[in-house]
Amino acid sequence: MIQYLFEMFAVSLLLTLALELSAAHFMGLRGRRAAKLVVLVNILTNPAAVLLHWLGIPQLPIELAVAGIEAMVYDWFSKDESWNIPHPIILSAVLNGISWSVGLLIQRIGGFL
Repeated sequence: MIQYLFEMFAVSLLLTLALELSAAHFMGLRGRRAAKLVVLVNILTNPAAVLLHWLGIPQLPIELAVAGIEAMVYDWFSKDESWNIPHPIILSAVLNGISWSVGLLIQRIGGFL
């Protein structure tokens, strides 16, 4: 059981990071500093989201909460212009929309997340 939980959390976080880092780069959030921010934001939200879903909470409310929390974090960082985050709410919506959509697709195909 512990190995299953570890794999579930690890696969989810790693897949989310791969997708969201790529999408953030495409949206103009580039460089090591920006990548670290995306990683930290996802470390903050992804494990809690995976746990809540595993406990039986429907995905949509979880994803909406995650997108909102991440938007607030990105918005907070966007106050410092050196971060160059012009649209934190759109950034959060796009990044979470991509990772959630791919996660749903994987669940439908393989059922292992």
